[in-house]
Formats: sequence, structure tokens, C-alpha cells
Amino acid sequence: MKTLTYANATHAVTIDLPKTPDQVFNDLVDLTQWWPEDFIGDEIQLDTEFVFKTGDGHISKNKVVELVPGKRLVWLTTSSRRKSDGFDWSGTKFIFDLAARGDHTELTFTYDGVVLEDQVEILVQVCEMCIKEKFYGFSVNGTSKQAISDREAANKSFTTTIEVINSPREIFHRITADVARWWGGKDLSGQSINIGDEFVVNHPGAHYSKQRLVEVIPDRRVVWLVTGSKLTWLHNQEEWTGTKMIFDITSRSHSHLLHFTHEGLVPALESYARCSEGWNMVIGDWLYTLITYGIPHF
Repeated sequence: MKTLTYANATHAVTIDLPKTPDQVFNDLVDLTQWWPEDFIGDEIQLDTEFVFKTGDGHISKNKVVELVPGKRLVWLTTSSRRKSDGFDWSGTKFIFDLAARGDHTELTFTYDGVVLEDQVEILVQVCEMCIKEKFYGFSVNGTSKQAISDREAANKSFTTTIEVINSPREIFHRITADVARWWGGKDLSGQSINIGDEFVVNHPGAHYSKQRLVEVIPDRRVVWLVTGSKLTWLHNQEEWTGTKMIFDITSRSHSHLLHFTHEGLVPALESYARCSEGWNMVIGDWLYTLITYGIPHF
């Protein structure tokens, strides 16, 4: 694992809430409802210890070090671990200050601790999201984390990601110049390399789709727009028309990620379950094998 370079970071976010400080404070300490990570612990009081966790890759132990109802809440991260890169933000304080402004409350959140030197912008984005979206949505609109999660899941397009050691150029070449070797085979016709190119995948009696390349950034991103479709096993056989297939290539320290999104393929569609299973196989097996080992599926 590469050596991490840390920087001290202090970032503040302020929002106005149409509630009293006591009401805002009561919402604030209900961390199960709005904090984006899973909360493990008891009711928030002075000296309370609790854990935030996201899967098995992101975990922190925290302790409430200041608590003044209606005015101030501070917790300190006492231990932490991010599995992906080893980042440790122990010693960081999460500070919430409340002040009455007429019949409203001004809430200021301050992150006071450390960040990786190359992730300062990401920290800012996360802080803004937590306070301006997650907390504001819960406190003002009564939108809990679970309700948001359920709504996002219902509207979320299918995605899958593979990790390979090949260069972005090799990955990009396989996605574009070699489509017939991992998707379509002899049933694919047309061109799939340059912006404006069009190609068709036609499995007679089962699947027809016509794709146009609408975005091409060499070694980084490819977007296909489905301009026509007919999936004979659906009630609405043109369900794919207007959707997009998006390929994004990003770099890690010793590998690269290929993130695939079928934008518009959402759980509400009849085709979602079957096509999700299909894409997991096509991207996760057929394309992965071609990129990694040079072995075509067709």
C-alpha cells in the first residue's frame, strides 16, 4: 500500500432551519435517521461511545466530548480505518453549533481534523452532502435515511464495476474496438469506435437494439445511446429505447476500475431483473475475461 500524505483540514457548513434550536438538536442526535453511515450505539449523551460503519471497509469509533442541548454537540473519532487505502482520521472532531435566529436556527457543522492531501475536495463534497442534503432533508422534510435509500434504490439505474490491472488504453480498446468479442458476437453489425458510430445487436426472436456512440473520451469514458430496441419477451418491447450504456474508467494505485451503468434500466422496469443478471455476466465475466486474459467470449 502506498504511503499516505495527510493534511490538516477544517471545513464548515452552515444552514438555516425553520425550527427552534431544541427541535434541531433533537433531530441532530437521532443519528440513525440521517447520518449516511450505519450507527451502532446507544442514545447520544455526554461520554457516549458509538460506531459508524459502512460494510467492512469503513469503520470508526467515536465519543461524545461536548453536549449542550439546543446549543452544541461535539464527537471525537478515537479510532478509525478505511480498508481501501488505510486512511485513519482518528483525532478528528465533528462539531455542531446551533444559534437562534428569530424563529429559525442557524446550524454550523465543522469538520476539524485530517484528510488525505489529494482528497480535500472530496471532503468538502461529503460535508456539504451530509448537512445540506441528509440532515436538512430529515430535519425539515422528515425524510429519513431509510426513506431516501428506498427512493434512490427504486430510481437507481443498474451498475456494476470490475477491477483490472490492464492500462486504460487496453480497457478502452476492448470496450470499443472489440465489442463483438464480448457482446453480440456474429449478431453484431456496424461500428463502435468513434462518436456518431452506430451498431446493432440482433439475436433473432429475442433481442434487437441499436446503439449510437454519443460520448467518447479516449481511455476514460464511452457512452452508447439506445436509439431503437425490441426485446420480444417484454410487454413493452421497446423498453430499452432512450436508455444509455455508460463506461467509465478510473485509476487506482495499482489497478483500474471499469464502472458500467445502464442508465434508465431501473427496478421499476419489467426487464430489470433479467437484464441485471445478463449485464453481470456480460461485464463481470465476458468483458473481464477479454480485458484480463485476452480470451474472447465469441
